[in-house]
Amino acid sequence: MQRYALFSLSKKSKEFVDLARILIDKGISIIATEGTLRFLKDNGINALPTSILTGFESMMHAKVKTLNQLIHAMILCNRESKEELEQISNVGLIDLIVLNFYETSFENLDVFLNSLDIGGRALLNSAIKNFKYVTIIIDEKDCINIINEIKEKNEITYETKKKLAIKAFEYLINYEARAFSYFYERLTNDISLFLFLKEGIKLKYGENPHQKAYFFKYSTDEQLKYEILKGELSYNNFLDLNRVICLLGDLGENHCAIIKHTIPCGVAKGQSAKDAFLKAYSADPQSAYGGVLGISSVIDKELAEIIYNYFFDLIVAKDFDEEAFKILNKKKKTRLIKVANLGLKLEKGYNIRDVVNGILIQERDLKDIEIHEMKFVSNKKPNQEEIKDAIFAWKVVKHVFSNAITVAKNEVTLGIGSGQPNRFYSTKIALEKAGDKTKNAVLASDGFFPFRDSVDLAASKGITTIIEPGGSIRDDEIIEAANEHGIALIFTGVRCFRH
Repeated sequence: MQRYALFSLSKKSKEFVDLARILIDKGISIIATEGTLRFLKDNGINALPTSILTGFESMMHAKVKTLNQLIHAMILCNRESKEELEQISNVGLIDLIVLNFYETSFENLDVFLNSLDIGGRALLNSAIKNFKYVTIIIDEKDCINIINEIKEKNEITYETKKKLAIKAFEYLINYEARAFSYFYERLTNDISLFLFLKEGIKLKYGENPHQKAYFFKYSTDEQLKYEILKGELSYNNFLDLNRVICLLGDLGENHCAIIKHTIPCGVAKGQSAKDAFLKAYSADPQSAYGGVLGISSVIDKELAEIIYNYFFDLIVAKDFDEEAFKILNKKKKTRLIKVANLGLKLEKGYNIRDVVNGILIQERDLKDIEIHEMKFVSNKKPNQEEIKDAIFAWKVVKHVFSNAITVAKNEVTLGIGSGQPNRFYSTKIALEKAGDKTKNAVLASDGFFPFRDSVDLAASKGITTIIEPGGSIRDDEIIEAANEHGIALIFTGVRCFRH
């Protein structure tokens, strides 16, 4: 019986041509929809139009191409059923579906409906239903593996078909979810949300030993990929890892952040990874013990030998060179994580929190502040070094629990006050941690100062620049206090609470 591979591609590439070529070598005929047929023929592939099987050309401006009973019968046929095989014996079987959907446009409802893929989704559904016999390829990256498997084994194994079917089903679900969300929102003026989570991992326990916990990956978020080089991650490790990635994403390369219970305790920029680590660690060595170390650089042997003398629960870096890994791998209780693009600014994402009877969702806070957006509202104006430190301190304070205060100098945190219900207390804690290093330092606040007491306290410790959102009904009093003390006061117009 004749065997076919059906190609229907919106996104076309050389890999699909290579696949078609080896299929022909193995006696499988290629059939294709109109645009794909031209593409294959232009690349020397002897492909046939689907009309050879169906007996009719595409209709209605190509909206109807593969919606055909015979095509779906050739896909859905049970290869172990004599009765079903006899019904299509005069046409053959479709053993491979090679397709991807054309892009859906969300410009407006009419354009959306016109761009909605119909035939491809139907083909995918039929192929998934019969994946034991039909190989589904939706990604050009899979072509080389298929080609090699055919060359080596003269077949496509069940295990490979299974993996490809799962990938195709995920592709279909994500397409359907995006389409439904837009359709629902346009027709109801309401909002819908689909969360597709996969690769669930059961963790040892949650925040506390009596709590069960799991980790699931988003199916479509490929911004940052991490590799666990040593150890298993706990629930709390994942929370700290997330904070390291987000904080270093805001700061960029050549920074070090030490995190404890998702709160930064020491953050620094350095001339080298070693310099950044030593500065960050010195910011709060007591809190750093047993914390999570993140470095947006490669850890080399020299730095690894230094880090080896300290205890960290988790070490996260862009990479570890061979000697560095050998050294740190000897630390029995320390987990090692490689994040190749650590320090890369995240581009999208959401914060999702469970509350009683529902969930809260907000966009991830990716807001940056720019110098031209700042308002220098005091008589004294900050110099360039103070502005640089102010921006650094502000990027750190947005990752501290509100009420949040960060004191910094020379792009190194000196003291961090976190999670106090009173902003004055957070200010007091940050300044006390900074000790006698506060002269000519900057202070950042995640929210406006409701009273001048924090400014007065900061001035008594030698703070020369304060950066905060502004927006209080007492802003005039805050500006007056800054002027009295000769402090440069910067309003960002941007609040950065974290709860």
